[in-house]
Amino acid sequence: MLISEDLWRSVYGAAPDVVGRSIDVDGKARRIVGVLPAEFRFPEWNTLLWLPIDYDGPPPERATTLPIAFVRFAGDLPPIAFARSAADLPQPDALRVATDAARAVDGQVRDGERAFPRSLGGLQIDEYYERAIPLLFAGVALVFLVLCANVSGLLLVRFGARRREFGLCSALGASRARLLRQALGESVMLGVLGSAFGIALAFVLVSTARTLLPEPFLLRTLNPLNLDARALLAACGFGVLSTLAAGLLPAWAGTRLSLSDALRSVEHSGTESRASRGLTRGLIVTEIALACTLLVGATMLVRSFVNVVTADRGLDSRGVITAWISFPSSDFPDPVARSSMRMAVENELRGLPGVRQMALTFGLPPDGGALYFGDDWRSDVPGAGPISLIIDGYYVGADFFELYGIPLLGGRTFQSGDTANDVIVGERMAELLWPGLDPVGRSYTRGDEQFRVIGLARETSFPSIDETVDRPEIYSPVGSLAGQFMASLRCESRCPSAAEIRQRILRLSPAVNVIDVGPLEAEYAEQLAQPRAAAALAATFAGVALLAAAGGLFSVLTFAVARRRRELGVRTALGASGGRLRWLVLRDGLSIALAGVLIGGGFAWMLARSLTALQFGVTPGDPLTWASVAGMLVATTLLASWWPAHQAAKADPVLLLREE
Repeated sequence: MLISEDLWRSVYGAAPDVVGRSIDVDGKARRIVGVLPAEFRFPEWNTLLWLPIDYDGPPPERATTLPIAFVRFAGDLPPIAFARSAADLPQPDALRVATDAARAVDGQVRDGERAFPRSLGGLQIDEYYERAIPLLFAGVALVFLVLCANVSGLLLVRFGARRREFGLCSALGASRARLLRQALGESVMLGVLGSAFGIALAFVLVSTARTLLPEPFLLRTLNPLNLDARALLAACGFGVLSTLAAGLLPAWAGTRLSLSDALRSVEHSGTESRASRGLTRGLIVTEIALACTLLVGATMLVRSFVNVVTADRGLDSRGVITAWISFPSSDFPDPVARSSMRMAVENELRGLPGVRQMALTFGLPPDGGALYFGDDWRSDVPGAGPISLIIDGYYVGADFFELYGIPLLGGRTFQSGDTANDVIVGERMAELLWPGLDPVGRSYTRGDEQFRVIGLARETSFPSIDETVDRPEIYSPVGSLAGQFMASLRCESRCPSAAEIRQRILRLSPAVNVIDVGPLEAEYAEQLAQPRAAAALAATFAGVALLAAAGGLFSVLTFAVARRRRELGVRTALGASGGRLRWLVLRDGLSIALAGVLIGGGFAWMLARSLTALQFGVTPGDPLTWASVAGMLVATTLLASWWPAHQAAKADPVLLLREE
């Protein structure tokens, strides 16, 4: 057996001699032969153990278990061609995987042959990440462009202020190529220093995140969270090259000068040239436009996450602890032994201190239960034909609905004499099979089986951006369960700990497996890890871009005020008030911000439409989102412009006019 690094560290304390030790898995001794690194998450993110396939051993106990083949294709062989070729190979009846796969690729789903549609192109990444990763990558690129524009704008201001210095160097014989090399060399030095600081900051942030963030959150989202040499080299290379590229335009503009004009200019008395002014403000407009785009996307993702968190699930999960329990078939070979042990576990859990209610189930959103599908669902309504449905099925006890606060809208809950063919249906299931009718007392057939409806329950929901995971539901009595179920415990003021629950169950029989004990709210929070991470990253990107744009606007306005000191002194001497001078600078900042918002609004609209697949309860034209973004940009512009405006209002005309 292979074990994960997490299991090695948490259970064995990272003992170096763990290889060769034995561990019991389902009542069978297994020998540890290796430890897989934390980055290895296959086939699921929370897999802890890997067992070898015994091709010569007896068939698995669950005959319906489908094997899955993971194939790495060679060359340009199409997946469909591979599947069809594999289907033609001679094979025994027990191994029809390739045949089923070929039929599935052709789009044929045959319930009797257990063929499920799936892609054979390789292991697919998580569906949420498949949608989110390109957009998050675009967010990184936008932040990168904002920072490049910021650096370029600041360098342009700096090189513009050094026109007299460059003029003197040129008069002393320095060629323009020499001046360009000097300016670009300074840009490269900034890039090297910035990259070094960024690496140090990255190490600090990663270490802090690994310490503070919950392990399930890291495993489901940022796994693995580390810095490797390739990432650092790529970051350093991009940092230096981008700084060099950002300094190219300022260096070209700063060294493009007329010798006589440069030598006659006096730094503190002049104003910016029209070309330099246009370039600087154009870069700031670009920053604000990109920041506006990021703000709209981030606000929509944050609002979508809030909507998912606050959506009504149709059940009360507060104060509920759940535990998955299973009985190995080697220790509990017959149904009577499993039923007897299940009753003993139920009585033991009911007697735990602090437990007010207890119910046994198999599955519960978001864990899911059994999945029933097919195109042969038929109600007992005269003339009703078969329909195709995909239904979530849950095995529940009589106390389930009361424990979770799910009201019965009709009929009754389960009783001791009910069989697996007595079911309680949800509202959507009832509407699909008996539209406009009371389903209680009616029946439906699926395949050769007939089921009787004894109750109608209020619909529960699983809020998600993926609408396919929130399916109609039916409930069957828990007595028809086999050797695996989930215990739900509603606590009073004090809840028993996970260790206490395990000890009380294992006291009955050490062969019982107790899995995933913990609060149900934590399970819901874990299910929300992906949209939470996407919203947090998007908000971080937008925040960085907004701060960079605000910093760039502040620097440009401050420099403009400093360069226009003589002009401001003249205006003051001619009677301009401090308020009028403040408004002069504020108007300049607001005009730049308005231009950036108008340009960024178009890009933000396109981004908002592309985020539709990641949104829940938010539309691209959501007025609250756009109003929030507009308010943030206006507030940021005013804050960035306030100090330069304040400095402009303090201009002393006597001192300024005497400087020449």
